[in-house]
Amino acid sequence: MTKSRIAPFLASLALLGTLFVVLPGLGADEKRDKGGKDSLYRPLGLFTEVLSLVRGNYVEKVEVKPLLAGAFSGMTEAMDPFSEYVPPEKMAAFEAVRAAREKADYVDSGLVLARRSGYPVVVTAVPGSPSALAGIETDDLVEKVGGVSARNLGLWEVEAALSGKPGGRANVLVVRESKPSRRTFEIVRTSWTPSLPSAESVSGELVVKVPAFGAGTADALVGILAPLDRSKALVLDLRGNAFGSWDEAARSAALFGPPGPIGELKGRKIAAKSWRAEPGQRVHQGGLVLLVDSGTGGPAELFAAALRESAAKELGIDVAAALKRDEKKGEQAFEDQSPPAPAPSLDRKKLRVRVVGEPTFGMGLTQEVVRLASGGALRITVGKVRTAAGRALSPRGLEPDDRVFHVQPEEGAEGKPPDPFLERALKVVAELPASPAAAS
Repeated sequence: MTKSRIAPFLASLALLGTLFVVLPGLGADEKRDKGGKDSLYRPLGLFTEVLSLVRGNYVEKVEVKPLLAGAFSGMTEAMDPFSEYVPPEKMAAFEAVRAAREKADYVDSGLVLARRSGYPVVVTAVPGSPSALAGIETDDLVEKVGGVSARNLGLWEVEAALSGKPGGRANVLVVRESKPSRRTFEIVRTSWTPSLPSAESVSGELVVKVPAFGAGTADALVGILAPLDRSKALVLDLRGNAFGSWDEAARSAALFGPPGPIGELKGRKIAAKSWRAEPGQRVHQGGLVLLVDSGTGGPAELFAAALRESAAKELGIDVAAALKRDEKKGEQAFEDQSPPAPAPSLDRKKLRVRVVGEPTFGMGLTQEVVRLASGGALRITVGKVRTAAGRALSPRGLEPDDRVFHVQPEEGAEGKPPDPFLERALKVVAELPASPAAAS
């Protein structure tokens, strides 16, 4: 076993280290609880035993510090693809990056990143951002940044290398499924703002592209919907939408659904927050096809889930009861990772709202930076977003009602490539049942 393989070996036990780093006071609580004493100390004993065996038996002398750093990094990745550990020696750079983001001349690259198999992976390149203009796409795996391997870089380090003052440039080597499998892109830092919704007619149907839920999205949607028949069926394209605010997504969802709760944010250490649609906010009552992909995440997932739940309720389906049937008894709400439980014998063709595309990413969370006594820090998930029916939006995303699979265009093909996602959405929108307003 080489040195490079020891860290992953310890990382497999790294989740046990959570108790050392995140919950320093838990030991005292468990000690008082006779029933939970063994569940705490036995795993900790195993962790220290493995560490001791590695130090005493490996063929060469091993420094503990880099091994523990690798273990902590593995621990955070085991929790979710967004949490990460910042070692003490990198805290000065980390704080400098956080301070730079608050300056007026700071240009964000527009990449939303997660971690997969140890490497940063692109959730989305926000439309209109420097990263999107460079050609980076959802699911691109970042292999190198400026010639440096991204394998051991934190997500914050990748973001910092690509962002900064206007006019700067950065090269990114990504791995992509299509050929060629490796591509280098140059990001040019230019000022930008998130694109607002836009509409176009495609094959006689109105398709509204919602690229992000940045400030002004709900107002822009009102402007698009105002001159339309309230009962007209629409396609809302949410592909690649993983940027913006929960508040803006909730305000936008209220335009398409009945009054009532939309969702809530909860955590064990944060104040709860909820969103709801108020009477008089709704401006559209027609059918909807929500077009999603693996780059749909965060606020867009709340938006889509809220509209689909409201459509199910219109059919008299108790969505919350269906979800509860699938939850494990006694599981804490924060820790629940149950997949959605579809209502039995549900005929999805009767739904006024249908979700078409791929499973979404699963970004229903909020994070904070927690300083450690060692001088390092954790960027850690402290809250999860749930729908009104209690559906957690993380770590699993939404499953579409109509699944569409990617079709890679043939190499050397000319003209605009086919869009099987949109083609399927246009077929589904024609199948939607008439809205109550149209029927009356």
